[in-house]
Amino acid sequence: MGADNPPPTDEKLPDEIYHDRNLLAIAFARAMRLTWGPDTAGWYRHDDWPVVWVDTPAGQKSWHVTPGLEDVLERSPLDKREPIGGYDGHSRTLKNCRLARYITRSY
Repeated sequence: MGADNPPPTDEKLPDEIYHDRNLLAIAFARAMRLTWGPDTAGWYRHDDWPVVWVDTPAGQKSWHVTPGLEDVLERSPLDKREPIGGYDGHSRTLKNCRLARYITRSY
């Protein structure tokens, strides 16, 4: 499967990279909610930043996204609420390990 147009060859600025990553986190949460049900993904505000969260069989994951994307979150099917039981205290390293375990189905 290929694209009709090749990817650009110019480098992205860090803000562009984070914007892409933020949209991907929101899209992942939306896909998990549609796949596993409404209690498995959502978003809430923490220290004036939206936080997108997902609960999968491999554990909880969450990402702060830029406040400029709050309008996207509000128009998404994600509920504005914290995960059941709240944030579980995972670090970035643990979140990424859980994400890799989910991807490889080793949970």
